[in-house]
Amino acid sequence: MKRLVLIALAAVLALTCCPAAAFAQGENQMSSETLDITSHLSDYSEEELRAQLAEPAQGRVLLAENGASGFSVCVADNASDSVSEAANALSEYLCKIIGSDDAFPVVRESELRGEPFISLGGTRLSADCDTSALEDDGYLVSVLDGAVYLKTLDDSDISNAVYGFLEDELGCMFAREDYDYIPSLPTIYLDGGQRVSNPDFSWRKVFQYEAAQNGWFKKLRLNGVVADDIEKNAGWGTWCHSCFQFVDPEIYGASHPEYFTYNEAGEPQQLCLTNPDVYPIIEAEMAKKIAAEPDKKYWDFSLNDNYNYCTCESCARVLEETGSMMGTMLPIINSLAKKFPDKVISTLAYFYNEEVPKGMVCEDNVNIVLCPINTGQLYSYRFGASEKAAKTKQLVESWSAVCQSLMIWDYVVDFQHLLLPYPNFDVQKDNHAFYIENNVKEIFHQGSREKNDEMARLRTYVLSKQLWDNELDVSALIAKYLTVTYGAAAPYIAEYMDGMNARLKEKGEDLDLYDEAWQHAGDYLSKADNDRYLELVNSALAAVEGDERLTYYVEEIKINVLYAIMNEATNLYHFRKKDAFSEFTALVQKHDIEQPHEVGVTMQEYIDTEYPAFLTENALKITACVVSAVAAAGIAAGIAVIIKKKKAKKQQG
Repeated sequence: MKRLVLIALAAVLALTCCPAAAFAQGENQMSSETLDITSHLSDYSEEELRAQLAEPAQGRVLLAENGASGFSVCVADNASDSVSEAANALSEYLCKIIGSDDAFPVVRESELRGEPFISLGGTRLSADCDTSALEDDGYLVSVLDGAVYLKTLDDSDISNAVYGFLEDELGCMFAREDYDYIPSLPTIYLDGGQRVSNPDFSWRKVFQYEAAQNGWFKKLRLNGVVADDIEKNAGWGTWCHSCFQFVDPEIYGASHPEYFTYNEAGEPQQLCLTNPDVYPIIEAEMAKKIAAEPDKKYWDFSLNDNYNYCTCESCARVLEETGSMMGTMLPIINSLAKKFPDKVISTLAYFYNEEVPKGMVCEDNVNIVLCPINTGQLYSYRFGASEKAAKTKQLVESWSAVCQSLMIWDYVVDFQHLLLPYPNFDVQKDNHAFYIENNVKEIFHQGSREKNDEMARLRTYVLSKQLWDNELDVSALIAKYLTVTYGAAAPYIAEYMDGMNARLKEKGEDLDLYDEAWQHAGDYLSKADNDRYLELVNSALAAVEGDERLTYYVEEIKINVLYAIMNEATNLYHFRKKDAFSEFTALVQKHDIEQPHEVGVTMQEYIDTEYPAFLTENALKITACVVSAVAAAGIAAGIAVIIKKKKAKKQQG
């Protein structure tokens, strides 16, 4: 009888409460590397760096000794504000590095009195520096004849030389918008010679709230970010979904409804780009905008963010002939490019415009912004080993064949759950290498406009470093980052990241942009995995107990683990979720997190309404399971009684 009851109960639970089945093991290549942060934790030692830089050797220049230096930071007499700002920053950081309050004074070139110097920017002293190898906003470091020269092609980019020098030569790490790692190096010998560092991509932006705060983007050498406003883009006059900025429905809608397409509510949606009267309006408006902001390099004219493209006879004919609605857009973009040859004219390859139109090529000063929204973050586009990655690979390669300058608008977070663990750190290196092979000049990595999202600082830092130099070792970079940012908690965070990444790759299920936690219950977000993550993060907190700053940093990660536990949809551990929610609520309020999703409810609404509703639903499922189990047990018991009676009757007969 017990066996029958157990079988019936198991059957009911399998139908009502069981976890999702594990996905089959993937066999296709995801990326060429897998995170191995833990094995690199011992790579960096401040003590070793201190000893290394304190060692005199032939050709080396003594910059500082025992916390003192005779060097000045020298700028041109007519130095710009950007050079002066960079000089002050360099002086401040160098003083902190050697442990001095008054070293490295900033002086004008005419004020030098024979002391050794660091020449910053376009001084007369640096006139003989060979800048022939410099490209874009790259920089050189030259250590020659007892002097140091930091130089860029344009003085407006000189901060790249300052922060590159501090990181690459002196081991600093600008880890967060609120924290710089500065090693203690009282004695510094610099290697002689000249080093040139050029970026792999000419325009670089990581769209993440923190990047624009406290000037962090300058330290990360992100030249596409604007201070304090993540929505703005440096160098751009107009930016994406811009067509109504040129042909305004408020101006032309009533008199020329034929210029527009409409939704069911009668609201204007897109332009009819084959209407011969539309282009002259676009060109005239473009001329006005450029005249108003002549310093801007990039000018976008692109579709709005909807699928309501024009289906008139003329547009339909172009679609049939070219195979893409881009066939109606690209002629306009090419015409604008010819009209404004000293500007870069840009448009989105997005939604119904993402395919290359047959028989068309781009003018040399046309920039195509490819936005592969229907893709994932586990399989690299370089290999195209999943259906989505293969599609993106095809798009990049086909646009590369007809366009001299591509920009990738890449999406690097889970927009549906901004706090859910999202292990995509090792795929970007292959993606970047693929971009470089295919004429990609600019990168826009879209994280989140919201603050304090999952691993926001680390993801921003790693992506920024890769955009400058994609050859770096990602695991080693993260290992140093964890070591200098998390202190004694670093080994636990490294194991957390390595384990999560490995678990995801075991199954090979993709990592999409709108994933739910239940979709990964069979790989990296199972209950057992989440238990391990919680154990690791609690150990990390214990390791830094008493250190307020480090505790705060580790709590940021604990929020993500708690959120994963709260959203375990394939088990019915009600009090487990409720307890996680209680701690989560306290932490998100402490850490000022305002949004759980890209769009929708605020965090307060999530706490007050959305998640309590989820808990209620969870409780109802438990009740249903219990009722089903009791019913199953009753049925099984009834069956057992019938069998027992039949046996007794048979024995009596």
